[in-house]
Amino acid sequence: MSSSTETTPGHAEHKHVDPKRVFVILLVATIIEILLALFKVTPAVSMPLLLALSFVKAALVALYFMHLRYEKLIYGIAFIAPSLFALMLIVLISLA
Repeated sequence: MSSSTETTPGHAEHKHVDPKRVFVILLVATIIEILLALFKVTPAVSMPLLLALSFVKAALVALYFMHLRYEKLIYGIAFIAPSLFALMLIVLISLA
């Protein structure tokens, strides 16, 4: 009979991040976004910050709550690479 502490071949043990920690990071990022809107920061300053915060929040949700962090690296890259490309395009278009 197998014990519940055994790992199956091909599945390494992962150090899981506490979801509460990720939630606090998401909460702080959301509060920063709200403060940027309330204090009416100029778009030249607020837009890059909002884009960066949105990217970080989306990446955290995908990597930790959708468990991509603990899957094969290719799944994380498949999410992150197009997001970085889109972010780069937005920045380049905004500078033109």
